[in-house]
Amino acid sequence: MNGLRAVDAQQTGYQRRIAWLAVVLTTVGLVLLGRIVWWQVVPHPEIGTLVPTGSETANIIAPARGNILDANGQYLAASTVYYTLGVSPRLLDDSDRQELIPILATLLNKSEAEMAEALSKEGVEYVLLGRNLPATIGQQIEALERDGSLNMDAFRLEPTFGRVYPDGELAAHVLGFMNLEGQAHYGLEQYYDRLLRGVEGTWRGISDSWGEQILASLGGYQPARDGADLVLTIDRNVQYMAEQILREGVAENGAAAATMVVVDPRTGGLLAVANQPTYNPNTYGEAESQESYINQAITSLYEPGSTFKVFTLAAALQERVILPTDTYDDRGEIIVGNQKIQNSDKRAHGQTTMTELLAYSRNVGAAHVASLLGATRFYEAMRRFGIGDVTRIDLALEQKGIMRVPTDLNWHMSDLGTNSYGQGIAVTPLQITMAYAAIANDGVLMRPYVVSEVRQEGSVEVREPSAVRRVLSSEVAQQMTEMMADAVEMGMQKAMVPGYSMAGKSGTAGIPDAEGYKNRFVIASFVGFGPVPDPRFVILVKYEKPQEGYWGVDVAAPTFARMAEFLLDYYGIPPTQGLAE
Repeated sequence: MNGLRAVDAQQTGYQRRIAWLAVVLTTVGLVLLGRIVWWQVVPHPEIGTLVPTGSETANIIAPARGNILDANGQYLAASTVYYTLGVSPRLLDDSDRQELIPILATLLNKSEAEMAEALSKEGVEYVLLGRNLPATIGQQIEALERDGSLNMDAFRLEPTFGRVYPDGELAAHVLGFMNLEGQAHYGLEQYYDRLLRGVEGTWRGISDSWGEQILASLGGYQPARDGADLVLTIDRNVQYMAEQILREGVAENGAAAATMVVVDPRTGGLLAVANQPTYNPNTYGEAESQESYINQAITSLYEPGSTFKVFTLAAALQERVILPTDTYDDRGEIIVGNQKIQNSDKRAHGQTTMTELLAYSRNVGAAHVASLLGATRFYEAMRRFGIGDVTRIDLALEQKGIMRVPTDLNWHMSDLGTNSYGQGIAVTPLQITMAYAAIANDGVLMRPYVVSEVRQEGSVEVREPSAVRRVLSSEVAQQMTEMMADAVEMGMQKAMVPGYSMAGKSGTAGIPDAEGYKNRFVIASFVGFGPVPDPRFVILVKYEKPQEGYWGVDVAAPTFARMAEFLLDYYGIPPTQGLAE
């Protein structure tokens, strides 16, 4: 009996000890679980001080820069992958160096002596072997690693996104460029940099001494968002022909510089912008000078000369101070604000119609019409045409031009006379192009634009044409178009295209220097549109300091005709007139 009691007591003791052990283990488990939660959930900056071989870093995940495509979907600017290759010479032994010198020299297009010097710097932690290496080189290096020819413990191969312009110089002034530091300059690259650049991602965690991630922090990954793609109104084929025709014109006329702008007057969308001199954005550092980067169409100011007479007559027609059938007595000179104004040929021409004024570019007639209009109505009309203000085109670095008005202290009544024929006033080629486009577009001024679509993350934002304001009534716009078309046939035949009616005006403006207009340097230009009566395009051609010609009608009008002929054929526009035998 006593033995049974002893056994029961012993079992009871075991059970108590097991129970106490369970309590202890449960308590320890709960404490450990609590500590794990505390370390994992609660932030602890001091952890970084406890890691001797690495540090907590926020590695940047670079987004891919958006592409730029023409109106037909052809790539004008694209993102590509470049590589940077570096080495830690101290991790190489002599046999490695001897084996790698000829391989890397061939791969990186360097001499074996250069490569030997780079690999022999044993005391240096890191030596840069190549930057902006094309993807093909990076792939070859990765292949060498796979077959064991390259010990990547000693090398570091880093991919980076770069920029490539497949067509070289084509549309360079529209596109702009990216420099080696990834900064955007000029054109669309600069204007739309934020959209194109995208948003960087991050990967936070512990990195080794090379910067390689070895442990990610909880919630430390944020993916990158790639940049938007831009689709342009620019047509690659039209752009190519504009550049080629302008390049030929520069050679024929011996001009120092030149610009051509082609726009759809119905929408304000640019079809082409060409400048000479130009540059290749892939190798922008090889340009003759930084002036080659400048888009003269929106940045360079010039006196428009007689192309401005169109606006003077249009304003007078709008205010009904003249009719298309009116005439004036051209006596060879006129006084406006104590300033004597003469015709370019220094001759009087008697009774002259308004169309003859345009056809033969009579300065006296333009000043006469401006005097009838008066300063207030003249400058208000020029403002409506957009003169002296930016067009708000979506390209970087646009200038607004210079136009003195009666409220300015330095304005004089004589300015009214000289401004009437485009002297003493400064504009950009795009301002003049869009003002002509307003006449071609039934009197409505459109805002010019280059980007027609923005594509990002599966969505497409379509940019619709935007009207700025009505400048002329439909009646006056039609009257002005007919007068300009008649003037081309009457006195500017070099701008004509057989089978089609073209409207336009030539201009020849002196380039002033310290002594005024005594030198023989000029800006020769022609601006026109067609085909009349349903214009599909406006073309501006401007040559600076031509050596083989002088007058805009001789220098610039033939270039206009060549470009117009191409566009008529390219768009399949049927003739508007009977072809001459």
